[in-house]
Amino acid sequence: MYYIYKNIVKIFFILFYRVHVYGLENLSKNEALIITPNHFSNYDPLVIGSFCPLKLNTMGKKELFNNKILANILHAMGVFPVDRDGNDIGAIKTSLKILKANKPLLLFPEGTRNTMNPKIHLEGKPGVSLMAIRSKVKIIPVTIDSNYRLFGRINIKYHKPLELEKYYGQKLSTEEYTRISNEILDLIYEKVELKK
Repeated sequence: MYYIYKNIVKIFFILFYRVHVYGLENLSKNEALIITPNHFSNYDPLVIGSFCPLKLNTMGKKELFNNKILANILHAMGVFPVDRDGNDIGAIKTSLKILKANKPLLLFPEGTRNTMNPKIHLEGKPGVSLMAIRSKVKIIPVTIDSNYRLFGRINIKYHKPLELEKYYGQKLSTEEYTRISNEILDLIYEKVELKK
């Protein structure tokens, strides 16, 4: 079912937008990776999921799972629920389990959509860097660059992998994890050109 839904979504974007994907050579198969895009639109997870050659797993706010039909579709697409209002240990454990199984995980470092200034990112969430360091996996920063105007351009740019090995084995504070996530977001936002 995953690939059926993925192809339906992909066809939608091909019909109504001009999607250009760069940096696919930075993605490696059969390896745990954390894919970390910026987040402007509700379309972001759909466009990333449908055009990424990897089978991604990702978090979705728990409210989306209240509808049984939508919940079944989300589960088929590799989405699992997260409580964004609290410290959801269950979602963190699920994420670590996915990475341990050498599967890629899609995480938005800002934790929510940035509806403010498209050139300035929101405060990064510590969870992205925490999971990368604890799991000892590479982060692939991704810039989604689009205003999502009908028949407009969507650029997806996969950057070179980041390895945080210098932090392995260290006991870091929440502030330090947040700082690392913000550095990743700095890199992602440097490449935003179309979103104005």
